[in-house]
Amino acid sequence: MPKQKNVLVLGWEFPPRMVGGLAIATYGIVEALSQFLHVHLIIPFKDEHTPQIPNVQIYGLNQIELDFEGPEITEIITLLKKKNIFFESNNQVYPYPMFDTFGVELDTKYSEEENNQDFKSYLDVFKSEEVYGWSLWGKMKVYNELVGALAGSIDFDVIHCHDWVTFNAGKTVKGLYGKPLCLHVHALETDRVGTSARNEIYEIEHSAMQYADRVFPVSNYTKEQIVEHYGIASNKIVPIHNAIDQKLIKRWKHKIPQRIITFLGRITLQKGPQFLFETAKKVVAQYPNVRFVIAGKGDQLMQLVNASARANLSRYFIFTGFISREQVDALLAASDVYFMPSVSEPFGLTALEATRAKVPCVLTKQSGASEVLTSALKADYWDTDLFAKHILSLLKNESLRQQKIDEATAELHQNNWYNSAAKIATEYFSIL
Repeated sequence: MPKQKNVLVLGWEFPPRMVGGLAIATYGIVEALSQFLHVHLIIPFKDEHTPQIPNVQIYGLNQIELDFEGPEITEIITLLKKKNIFFESNNQVYPYPMFDTFGVELDTKYSEEENNQDFKSYLDVFKSEEVYGWSLWGKMKVYNELVGALAGSIDFDVIHCHDWVTFNAGKTVKGLYGKPLCLHVHALETDRVGTSARNEIYEIEHSAMQYADRVFPVSNYTKEQIVEHYGIASNKIVPIHNAIDQKLIKRWKHKIPQRIITFLGRITLQKGPQFLFETAKKVVAQYPNVRFVIAGKGDQLMQLVNASARANLSRYFIFTGFISREQVDALLAASDVYFMPSVSEPFGLTALEATRAKVPCVLTKQSGASEVLTSALKADYWDTDLFAKHILSLLKNESLRQQKIDEATAELHQNNWYNSAAKIATEYFSIL
């Protein structure tokens, strides 16, 4: 009987330490992959709350002495304890906007502590509970060296990295041990900053994707962006769609007399707030018995608030600001339409969340979620006339509304982490 293959997964976010969708996706993929291969997962931080998954060995860099055993590791740990790391006090760089997938403001209480902390050795760097921190570049340097050194004590056949913060470490491991490298692209710098972005993060993504054996973007849309803006050969790019827990959210009747259209996420230019506002103006002109609930924060929040006030439309908007995960489910379960007008959305897990709550979606074509929810009503992000037409049809036509709910629910069940992991495993075996 052939030996079971092993995959070394390099991650950064992992439950319960979640900033956004990256943790959810990493967990879903790792758990599903464990049904095909033995998984070795290295993450910065692990404790008693970290999920235990059969056929998955999880290593936390914050507890190297516990997770890595053997005489060869003792020497590595001794050397690492003697190394010092300097964090520049003005290195205030966060990898993503300061709000997570659901617009929840990130807890930065550890950032200032980290910034002024005197780390005694490399082994102290990941003991903080801050997931990223303002000293991210220093952390990434340590992560790179630690993973490169410690991977030598792990039996693995292929490397799988999740998002750009782990890509340099993946390159190091491939260079040291000659194993094939797969990169999972959850978002691109050209999504976050704009297609003209050519900064340090872009260069990390570009260099790693050139060096990799396979690139797994979360959508065909993201694959097209990689080919166009990074110049990566399309034949080594294999889209892997995200999935979601299939448990449906029970609907409930709210006390607001108007119909509810929900926008959920960071209020940044990437999410298309200007197109949301133009669409809302056109909807309320024909259907005033409606409220747009804007859940989340971001650097465009006040512009959106001011725009609604200047147009004398404030009564049609409800700005919730911060909402908890439980409140996200409750809001979706009371919504009549979910609206996602993003300019560039690598995937858009919130659309699957809405579908799980039996809410019909109106989505931007520039998204990965629209590839999974093929029945959803869609428009290009700039086509606010068509967006408004779609929303109005779902508000006015109950049979169409129910049809879209039923179709999307069926599509949700067809899309799962097991199928995504099977596709990934097939690619592993094709390059081994």
